Amino acid sequence: MEGTLTWQEALHAAHRVFCLSHPKPDGDAIGSLLGIYHTLTARGKSVTLVLPDPVPTYLQFLPGWQHIQIWSESSEAIQQAAQEADIFFCVDFGRWDRIAPALKALIDPERLIWVDHHADSELLSRRWNFWRVEAAATAELLYTEVLHPWYGHSLPLPARIALYTGMVTDTGGFRFRSVTPHTLRTAAELITPPFPLEAIHHYIFQRKKLSALRLQTYLIQHHLRQIEGLPVMLLPVPASVLETFGATWEDIETLPNQILALEGVLLSVVLKEYPDSIRISLRSVGEFPCHELAQRFDVGGGHRNAAGATLYRSLDEAVTFTETLLKTDYAHSLLEHYRAFLATLELQEHQL
Repeated sequence: MEGTLTWQEALHAAHRVFCLSHPKPDGDAIGSLLGIYHTLTARGKSVTLVLPDPVPTYLQFLPGWQHIQIWSESSEAIQQAAQEADIFFCVDFGRWDRIAPALKALIDPERLIWVDHHADSELLSRRWNFWRVEAAATAELLYTEVLHPWYGHSLPLPARIALYTGMVTDTGGFRFRSVTPHTLRTAAELITPPFPLEAIHHYIFQRKKLSALRLQTYLIQHHLRQIEGLPVMLLPVPASVLETFGATWEDIETLPNQILALEGVLLSVVLKEYPDSIRISLRSVGEFPCHELAQRFDVGGGHRNAAGATLYRSLDEAVTFTETLLKTDYAHSLLEHYRAFLATLELQEHQL
């Protein structure tokens, strides 16, 4: 591929496209991948979609999700597709340490279009980087700066469904502070009729399993606790509890946000016991910087109000470490941020 080509020219010339997103994929990762898939295949491209981990059940309503290949299940076919690719996409992650070295080795940074909105990212492509921290979702950025300009008119309906799903999931239903007028204008373009808006919201926000509700109720009753004196709720989740309920980690995916909705909470911390590590979900309201807190663990990063981290310790040790860290290093900050957040809720003090 000639070094003087623009990304638009390179994409038009490409026949085979290889797309990759991050482990433990969320709606933004999968929506972005499928947005690329449906847009590019409508123009005759051959597109390979790759994830390190399977598509969560709650996102398997998305048209085309079956086309996503999982590295652990199809590594030979994925390697072959990467060798034959003319151009690459990496979406919704911005650090190579989030990807297994074997997957990173498949990506040619000279032929890579990179799209991401995480604050702690590093430039991954040597030529074509689309990085906007102010974007509410990677899907938003992907639509406005790549797919819509390249495609030229209204994207195919399956692509719009995928990209809208990426946006609505990464913004908590357009309620996080990352949402801007640009975000809502982008969503308005995507839902141009015909569009199954009610069905998408049903799959994402309303379709719940009774077994998951029972598990969540048990965890809240027996394991959830507030850190004394702080607007913080902490929930350790032992692996044995999931085994008892015959559940998966996907069954508690929404718990961090549900806990955050409790009165008097600025920060929710959910610690999940995996065989080799403790994976931590951090959610906050207001200006409290979850992404900075996440970096105090062994591995961590993400957004201001939603981040993830990992500790290579036992669950009990991880709980002690987290509580001590918050009490000793963040107590003043947490209280100050909570007071500032409460002030923003006093709408009667604003000139409405």
